[in-house]
Amino acid sequence: EVVSLSPKTLMESDRYICEICNQGFQRDQNLQMHRRRHKVPWKLLKRATPEVRKRVYVCPEPSCLHHDPCHALGDLVGIKKHFRR
Repeated sequence: EVVSLSPKTLMESDRYICEICNQGFQRDQNLQMHRRRHKVPWKLLKRATPEVRKRVYVCPEPSCLHHDPCHALGDLVGIKKHFRR
């Protein structure tokens, strides 16, 4: 799955986003503490299907090597660091 984010989204300071309520956090530890407040059973957090779709992130700059899905970056934090540089 190829994900293309806008430059505005990539420049936001919150790097870790809660999948349940979309609240953003600057540190992974803060996100982990926040997730506990949702009280979601552990079984629901696990993937229901054994099929795992790999998600890759492309750079929004057309002249960049990482704009091509073949050279996309594998994680959200990585693409945000790349775009800031």
